[in-house]
Amino acid sequence: MKLFGREINPGSLARLLKNPFSKEPPIGIDITNEFILAVEIAPMKNQPDQLELLRMAHVRTPENAVRDGEIVDPSRVAAQIKSLLSEHGFKSRKVITAVSGQAAIIRPRIKFPAIPRKELKEVVLHDAERYIPFPIQDVYIDFEVTGTVEEEGMSKYDVLLVTAQKQLIDTYLETFAQAELELVAVDVASFAVMRALSPVVEEEAEVNDDQLNVLILIRGETTDLNVIQNGAPLFSRSIPLGSSTFIETIASNMGLEFEEAVSIFERLEIPVIGDETFEDPMVERAAEEVRFLLKDLTNEIQKSIEYFHQSQQDYTRIQQLVLSDRGAKIKRLDQYFSHQLGIDVEIADPIKHLYFDPDVFSQAELRAQATLFATAIGLARRGIAGN
Repeated sequence: MKLFGREINPGSLARLLKNPFSKEPPIGIDITNEFILAVEIAPMKNQPDQLELLRMAHVRTPENAVRDGEIVDPSRVAAQIKSLLSEHGFKSRKVITAVSGQAAIIRPRIKFPAIPRKELKEVVLHDAERYIPFPIQDVYIDFEVTGTVEEEGMSKYDVLLVTAQKQLIDTYLETFAQAELELVAVDVASFAVMRALSPVVEEEAEVNDDQLNVLILIRGETTDLNVIQNGAPLFSRSIPLGSSTFIETIASNMGLEFEEAVSIFERLEIPVIGDETFEDPMVERAAEEVRFLLKDLTNEIQKSIEYFHQSQQDYTRIQQLVLSDRGAKIKRLDQYFSHQLGIDVEIADPIKHLYFDPDVFSQAELRAQATLFATAIGLARRGIAGN
């Protein structure tokens, strides 16, 4: 099958959109309007079923070079990528990247007849325009069968449909070509994070067929929400409010330069019960300025969860929410969401199943930055056979 025009091997959704590049594992490069993040991972020589984190680095994205998921200035982004990889000694010249937010349209659980796969591909491509807001000739299309169900007395496939505009994907192709890198695959950021959080060996996973989780990626200009079960997305939504929105609100409402607002955002703490004390008055004021923004985000998450339960009544209640990417670094945000939504909330830990050399990486620094790199880690893991 193809993912956005690039050949990949078919497989179960538990290994969604994976590709064996074991001879030269590609670098996972995640590009948002805020950061360019790069990760290089490889199997350990003496334990090939164990993955080792080799390199991990990031740099600020050139100002106004990425907007709404599209690289509008490939030359500046390419130059920044080349500098980042050279400075930190990345070896591979192959790359896997991701799109997120409204750049990727995800339609899970579309029903199609259980027919041979070659025929299914023709049917999916023929019917795809019913599910996407763009002309079929203007998009790259990928799909994956996620299960089989009995409906109306016949067997049907549950199909996950993913599309992205060709114009947008072409900006990534141009950027990596200018950076003298080979783009071997394009993924979806939320799928990459799912992979980053899964065990290296599938048998290690504690499988609970009934458990539902919500994966929340707060990054750049959007927050991506996915209801997942055993690694399969059941419901997806992109909320046009992300970590950049928080920074812009702090800068505007407090009359600060952008860099000052970024510095405060990095120290931002969210009051949970309302009587917390703050040592830094600027952080306290910033928390007050983003209060209504945070309330809007919480309401949108709540509405999405309620909509899922109303439209999918055959599923159990959601047990857990997992926060990822830059927004997950906001202090006490997990406690705030748990208090407001009434469910367990955890911060994504994408390095849990990775080995790293403590002489190369500071464990404290690595854990502090890990969730920021969740997408890039998942992308790098995709490039290794069996992951």
